[in-house]
Amino acid sequence: MIAILAALAAYPLPALSAGQGAASAYPLACAYFRRDLDQYAHCARREGGMVRVAPAHAARMHFERGLAELRVPGIGCLWVRRDGLALPVFTLDNGPDPFAQGLVRHWRDGKVAFSDRRLRLVLATPYDWAFPFNARGEALVCEGCRSDGREPASMVGGRWGLIDRTGRLTMPLQDGEAAYRHFFGWR
Repeated sequence: MIAILAALAAYPLPALSAGQGAASAYPLACAYFRRDLDQYAHCARREGGMVRVAPAHAARMHFERGLAELRVPGIGCLWVRRDGLALPVFTLDNGPDPFAQGLVRHWRDGKVAFSDRRLRLVLATPYDWAFPFNARGEALVCEGCRSDGREPASMVGGRWGLIDRTGRLTMPLQDGEAAYRHFFGWR
């Protein structure tokens, strides 16, 4: 037991200066989904491209299949693991983007990326937008497209193509509707 305590003492915890505590350790407010929509102060903090939820708040969340939904003002919608690690993802219908074919969309370095249910990065793309992967394992992607500025927004312009789950183009980028038609099964 003494050896364990001595080993733990070798790893100092970050010090909090006087007046700091939970408020400064977790400065972001959040709202839980599927439990209530009340906003809680001092719920989360940024950790690089991820967010860390305070343990007391993670304990109150409702988890399904290992993940809970969260909204953080200024960041958006997130999926949260039981350990409190959270990934900001695209917002769809006022909630976090659902997983499609086991992957969820999010931004990474200004481009679309896909992560798995453990919130591990699976695919970082060079594309400005992507639809979720369909049942055939294809995602419609665009390069040079932009939002039309409406609510809900549509992506316009650019060149569109299809990628597989490895990021390989299965239909080359092109102007027009050919990629749309193939992706959505339109004739």
